[in-house]
Amino acid sequence: MTRNDKQMELKAWHLLLEDDTYRLDLPDDFYQTLIRRADELVLREVITLQEWQRLKDTADAVYEKTLQSLSTLQRDRLDTVSIDLCISSEKP
Repeated sequence: MTRNDKQMELKAWHLLLEDDTYRLDLPDDFYQTLIRRADELVLREVITLQEWQRLKDTADAVYEKTLQSLSTLQRDRLDTVSIDLCISSEKP
């Protein structure tokens, strides 16, 4: 796994995180997909367990905000683009 491969994998995960339509229309599926993708990355040793935890924490926070928003009948966009995962693109 090269540095560029890790960058691409993390970018793909982040792009999924930014998908407001998916997040708002199918929040449970959206969350499970984020977690599955993070699981795949750690199993393939693209990221460390500590980095996996950061992805999971981010997914948890976005999921919680989404459910709160939907419970008040709001379909607001979350600023997921600015979320910094704080993960180096260096190989673990």
